Amino acid sequence: MSNKLRSKLSLPVIISIILHGILIIVLGYQFIPDDNGENYGSINGNSIDAIMIDPSVMTEQYQRQLQAQVNQEKANQQRQEQLDKQVKELAEKAEAEKAAAEKAAAEKAAAEKAAAEKAAAEKAAAEKAAAEKAAAEKAAAEKAAAEKAAAEKAAAEKAAAEKAAAEKAAAEKAAAEKAAAEKAAAEKAAAEKAAAEKAAAEKAAAEKAAAEKAAAAKRAEQAKKDKALNDLLGGLTSGSPDVSGGAASRRGVSDGELNKYRSLVQNAISNKFINPQNLYRGKTCTLQIQIAPDGLLLNVTSKGGDADLCREALAATKLAVIPKPSSKLYNEVKTMTIDFQPK
Repeated sequence: MSNKLRSKLSLPVIISIILHGILIIVLGYQFIPDDNGENYGSINGNSIDAIMIDPSVMTEQYQRQLQAQVNQEKANQQRQEQLDKQVKELAEKAEAEKAAAEKAAAEKAAAEKAAAEKAAAEKAAAEKAAAEKAAAEKAAAEKAAAEKAAAEKAAAEKAAAEKAAAEKAAAEKAAAEKAAAEKAAAEKAAAEKAAAEKAAAEKAAAEKAAAEKAAAAKRAEQAKKDKALNDLLGGLTSGSPDVSGGAASRRGVSDGELNKYRSLVQNAISNKFINPQNLYRGKTCTLQIQIAPDGLLLNVTSKGGDADLCREALAATKLAVIPKPSSKLYNEVKTMTIDFQPK
């Protein structure tokens, strides 16, 4: 700023010096009289008249020149002061303008900062509101999706349960129909087998009866011959020892042996008995069974008990393989009564 001020001040000084020089020249020419003056000589051809100068006039002229110079200096000083004042005013104005500009810039910066802060706050508030709205919408969407999924899951589970129940009912129905068909087939096969076995047993019994009849006739013939021989020999041979021997044999059978054999017969019947879903649990049927010495079933009848159970028990008995009794047990078990209970 000081260099600029010195640059502005140097120009007026130079102008002032130039003006002073011009003023001095003009004043100098003022002191030169006209060609018609008496103090001036005339130039005629090559001759020049002498000029006489009055010292008082020169003094007065000098004083006026000095006064003019002083006045000029005062005027220059006043102009300089005015110039300085103007320069100062310009400097002050520049400073004021600078201060005003700085103030305006500061106010503008503050306003821009406030506007930026306000915009940032508004943006943050808008972003926060948008985020909260988005979060609320997301939560609502997730809730709706969860409710929809739960409803779909419940519907699917219900449909699956209904389908499973229908399939179970169909399977149970099919199983029942299959069991009924199998039972009917088994009953038919058992009846056919029982009929065949009965026919075979009847045939075997008839053959056995015929054989026993022939044996009895043979024994009767032998007994007749023996009697005749005994009569001839005076009763030396007698059948009493055989009878006592037979009695001794019957006395040799224990209740444990009888119960054990009856248990074997029960198991044989149970192995052929069909009891779906324990249908006959707790029920009883009394069976009367006739067998041959080799265990062959000759006949079986029911003597009381649950009618359905007795029907199934008779069929199972006809299919059963009854174990052969020992010779000493046969007379005790050839016709036996059993209280059958399905396992």
